[in-house]
Amino acid sequence: MAAAAAIGMSTGAVALIPTVMNASTTVSPVMSGTDVANLYNAAQLQFRRGEVPLGLNALRKLLAADPSDTDALALQAIWSNYSGDSRLSQAALTALGTYDGSLQARVREALSGIDRGVVIGPNPVPGLHAKGTGIVVLGAGLNADGTPTDETASRLFAVWTQAIVAFESPVIISGGAAVGAHRDADVMRTWLVDHGIAATRIHVDSAAATVAQSAVGSAGIFAKLGLADVVVVTSPDQVRRAAADLFVAGVPVVSATTSTRELIGNLAVPAKVDQRAIYVDVTDILGLPSDRFQPPALTAA
Repeated sequence: MAAAAAIGMSTGAVALIPTVMNASTTVSPVMSGTDVANLYNAAQLQFRRGEVPLGLNALRKLLAADPSDTDALALQAIWSNYSGDSRLSQAALTALGTYDGSLQARVREALSGIDRGVVIGPNPVPGLHAKGTGIVVLGAGLNADGTPTDETASRLFAVWTQAIVAFESPVIISGGAAVGAHRDADVMRTWLVDHGIAATRIHVDSAAATVAQSAVGSAGIFAKLGLADVVVVTSPDQVRRAAADLFVAGVPVVSATTSTRELIGNLAVPAKVDQRAIYVDVTDILGLPSDRFQPPALTAA
């Protein structure tokens, strides 16, 4: 005798068991919502550890249980791209479009942003830019006494020369590192004003603690000022990551002005395997939660 069953309704299951027609019917187990969350968290942990194949394997198991999980599909598209599996990346994007066209478009734009960002190489020579081009500089921390570190000081000199040459461009400073009452971005602002850059040109984001957060914070100021694009100022070893993050956050980058520290060793475009930090940043900027039991850390338009 036929018996209908909808198992899992009260256990957080992500799918329903089909109607059982007879005793000989084989019923596949249903994965609970908690199990799905654990697989998602495991995947994110593996990606952040650099164990990308293990992370992708966890996503495959998750998506076998719930093919409509849009966060998982987005991660699969992003990390398959990192791994060089364009076929799987495209398949994940296609499936994502079935459930969330907006997120699909944002992931596509993010992958394009990575490609555009990693070709922005370091250049210690400042360029001439119109007032529609902003200057974004990232902080690099403070000494115990609240003064700029050597790296921060080198970036300050680079942004100062860039601001002198592009004399109409607004300056966006992003840095939330704090030593006592001193914050990275505020110390940098004071230094620039003391060295002749008009305070009215300078806009501060003193909340960012990571490169991804700097990109999102700078994007908000960028939009408020109505700028067309930016030149990014940072160290040579960080410039491609910063540029890619800004692109993903919706800020077009036209060039980079950098310090000369370790310049030669960072002229070449890094191999895909060396771009993992960028891919982690992208998932944060897109607002994909790093942990299903915690809210997403960042969002960007």
